[in-house]
Amino acid sequence: MEDLRSQVRNAIQEIQAHVKWRPGSETGHLLKRKVRNHLPLSATLADYEHIISTIVTDREARVFVYRHGQKSYPTVVTTIEERQWLVMFDLDGVLESAYIVERPDRYLNRSVFELVGTLGEILDDEPH
Repeated sequence: MEDLRSQVRNAIQEIQAHVKWRPGSETGHLLKRKVRNHLPLSATLADYEHIISTIVTDREARVFVYRHGQKSYPTVVTTIEERQWLVMFDLDGVLESAYIVERPDRYLNRSVFELVGTLGEILDDEPH
């Protein structure tokens, strides 16, 4: 069985290849980001997906595993325009959410987040 780090790497490669949303969820996510002022009102889904793609390809981004019950969600965090953005997806590379973290030090230090390394480190790992 693959270890979690290999599963995380595979999920990252999936989302790098194509931003996949849960069916029908993209419109609600886009609207929520606009309402919370994470995106301008004029932002399109393509704009939002461009930000997501930028985050998941930043080799300096930090990679965490977020644990919810028995499930693990790879989570990539990096700075865009002086704000910390977080992209969370499942182990199949399907997007869960992408948003600005208001208090990143406090938010990401919770026990549900485990720092795994930088994106570059994860991607450079040799498969076991």
